[in-house]
Amino acid sequence: MGTDDPADSDDRADRDEGDDRDDRIVHRRIEPEPGDADYRLLQLIAEVEGIDVTELPPIYDRIDHLVTKMYENPPSPEAQAQLAFSYAGYRITLDQDGNVSLMKIADGLPSE
Repeated sequence: MGTDDPADSDDRADRDEGDDRDDRIVHRRIEPEPGDADYRLLQLIAEVEGIDVTELPPIYDRIDHLVTKMYENPPSPEAQAQLAFSYAGYRITLDQDGNVSLMKIADGLPSE
């Protein structure tokens, strides 16, 4: 906490050797703080894409603050809750502890 780096830990990428699409799964962690969780997720995606966060499409139109809501009133740890959704060419899985998996499902960002 206290840094602008959304990748708090675990900077590995897994590659499927037999796939021409170069599918990648990137595992990272964001701080599970409701005040800025949406933005931290956007920062992470922008970092992986090598672009500025302002180049991403609006996330609020697509998932309506689901990330923030998950951390505002988190379920009990026993629930092991996860969100999964598609955004900006990635299938994103996010758990209640802030662990994020980004799986590339499309090349390039979607056009508006």
